[in-house]
Amino acid sequence: MSTPVRDAAGGLPDPSAALCPRLIPGTLATRLPAATHRRRPPPALVGQTTQFPDAADTMTTASLTPRENLRRLLDGQAGAWLPFSLDIGSQPGLSGPVMRAFFERTGGSDAGEHFGADVRCCSVAAVFGGDDPGRFHASLPPGVTFDEWGNAHWAGGAEGTVDHMLPAAAFARTVRDLERLPPPLIQPPDLARIEAFHAAGYPVFGYAGSIYEWSWWLRGMERFMIDLVTDPAMAEAVIQKIAAHTARLALASARAGIDVLCFYDDAGMQTGMQISPQLWRRFIKPAWQGVLDCLRAESPEARFFLHSCGRITPIVGDLVELGFHILHPIQPECMDFAGLYRELGARTLLAATVSSQKTFPFGSPEEVRRQVRRLAEIVGPSRRAVLMPSNVIQPETPWENVVAFAEEARAIR
Repeated sequence: MSTPVRDAAGGLPDPSAALCPRLIPGTLATRLPAATHRRRPPPALVGQTTQFPDAADTMTTASLTPRENLRRLLDGQAGAWLPFSLDIGSQPGLSGPVMRAFFERTGGSDAGEHFGADVRCCSVAAVFGGDDPGRFHASLPPGVTFDEWGNAHWAGGAEGTVDHMLPAAAFARTVRDLERLPPPLIQPPDLARIEAFHAAGYPVFGYAGSIYEWSWWLRGMERFMIDLVTDPAMAEAVIQKIAAHTARLALASARAGIDVLCFYDDAGMQTGMQISPQLWRRFIKPAWQGVLDCLRAESPEARFFLHSCGRITPIVGDLVELGFHILHPIQPECMDFAGLYRELGARTLLAATVSSQKTFPFGSPEEVRRQVRRLAEIVGPSRRAVLMPSNVIQPETPWENVVAFAEEARAIR
């Protein structure tokens, strides 16, 4: 899997220096070479059962490390065991109150290490690229914090549950206005930590960006959705700005040796898509095509994880076509994991998830264990999935349910 690419001085080269030139400027669709931009034939999905790899060869893989086991799965082979993680890709899977319960009960500092999870996380950070993000906001409540884009966040409710966001690009009336907002600055990676995880045999997942979700974060959801229909030039300018940074961040992550680049792009609600599949394919899919093609050209060993909540069934085929290697969460409340696994499990890793909305907070420990066993039965001997929570494990979740998930995930190996 990926290893760090260093310059002559032993550090990492500036990721922006080798960013695929076609990403800036111009529309993402026209920046792709003709052969790359040509739509690939859509995969045959609905109603078909794919051929899973022969599980017999897993009998010889008892000595695999977690990193080697995951690589087999990512490369389309059967796994030696069904890997699990308490995290949501690269993002912490335990909310603050649950982490405090972990500290109090175990004295440990790393839940993944304590429970023997198969994944470790280390992300390349980015910070706001200007001097004062507050100047992009007309007014702000006290106690706000700012993210790397200058969006203001105000926690107005219970810890870990409510976050009011004030978008940084709401002020923009023209594309020229949007240019005033600086892109985030990518920070040096923690190479020593990544290399230590690799030396211990673990794959490293790292946060690598977004496109649709960051676009409405930056513009405001209502305003961005109106832009998509009434001001497509503004919508495209926002998407381009986001996609260019996502490409830079993902390239920096791949060069640091991060094995799985984790993208977060919620496109669904539990009742369906947030925007129509047609709008998603017109604006968002070409942007992802440009970013992923850039990454494949520069870092062919990198693998791609996508988190997208909700009922995104209409675009699952598109996501497979784009080349995402892991899809999360296949949300239990509104998607059919068993059916999608039969259709897609041989070609794409699906996250086999226990519900953070229902089972974790309101089920018994035995119900959590039973759900883990059910998912393992669906996956079968190929073990081609990754066990995870469906989203962040919320503050009201009994600690015993977290223990039950981790213990059962270990027991079914």
